[in-house]
Amino acid sequence: MKNLTSNFLTKITEIFLQEKLPKRFAVAVSGGCDSLALALLLKEFCDENKIELFAVTVDHKMRQGSSKEALELGKILKKQKISHQILEINSEKIPQTNIEAKLREVRYDLLYSFCVKNKIKFLFLGHIQSDISENFLIRLFRGSGLDGLSSISEISDFKKIKLVRPLLDVTKDELKNYLQERNIKWFEDESNKDEKFLRNKIRNFFEQFEEKNLIQKRIKTATDEIAKMRDLFDDLMLKEAKKILKLQNGFLTINLKKFAKTEQKIALKILALVLMEVGEKSYKPRLEKLQRFYDFIVENKNHKPRNFYGCMAKSFDESSLLIYNEKNPQKKITEFKTILKKILKQVQDDTEIGARTRLIPSS
Repeated sequence: MKNLTSNFLTKITEIFLQEKLPKRFAVAVSGGCDSLALALLLKEFCDENKIELFAVTVDHKMRQGSSKEALELGKILKKQKISHQILEINSEKIPQTNIEAKLREVRYDLLYSFCVKNKIKFLFLGHIQSDISENFLIRLFRGSGLDGLSSISEISDFKKIKLVRPLLDVTKDELKNYLQERNIKWFEDESNKDEKFLRNKIRNFFEQFEEKNLIQKRIKTATDEIAKMRDLFDDLMLKEAKKILKLQNGFLTINLKKFAKTEQKIALKILALVLMEVGEKSYKPRLEKLQRFYDFIVENKNHKPRNFYGCMAKSFDESSLLIYNEKNPQKKITEFKTILKKILKQVQDDTEIGARTRLIPSS
């Protein structure tokens, strides 16, 4: 497993070539082999670079024994001299429907709050090669386009912190061997066998193939290529967004005539990003619902107020549509997610309208 350790250290070094090494890292640890191995690998890097490492476990309490496992995990990490914190999900926030997606949102919110409170800018996640292939099939079944079928990013922005995934080229078998050589046990989540969840059906599907690692590696290669196509598409989208979007005293407006003339797939993506930002959502709306909202915009001349995805839309003037936060109509835009931030920065830099849009920082 020397190759795994050396490759991991090389990967982290590459990731942080453009980033100044911070004083603290956080790593999300569930107790499974993926995240536990990541915590141990990170410990080696942190020791070498005098970085304080915090392992954080979210106890969702969705299955019996989760709290006990979290405590046992703390003992394992303590032996490895890794600081450990358990975060508990408020029982009132435990979802009853769309459980997997909503639990993920709650979990990320807790991890984010921990990082902000402790002044940690980088949160490490144990996503591995098989996660990419599972995500690919899930999104393929759900009719996703380029965004959904693209590979997971190694490093991405999440509000005020960055999410880092250094194990995307690593297999589960490699991580299991790494832990076994160190006589470190991990926990198997019994709910992973429950096939009422689509991810588990897909995971068990891959287990039927002797060459599952090779198959998953090929899917990873394919998703990397799709990501390159997505980036080219995004370049076109940014150019169109310059023409369509405008900031009016901190509020977003859409030029209706230009929006209607924009190629529909590009317009849909711009609209999704606007809705995510204004409605304060972490994920894009489902395509079929987004399509209906798009049709409402382009097929009507006089737009009466209409709500969708945490936003309200109504006519701003004869030529533009105002999009604002439904719960907080006075909320102005002060922070941007990565792609929308690029869009608006280009709008600001445009010489024709730059003077009217410098109502927010460009950085």
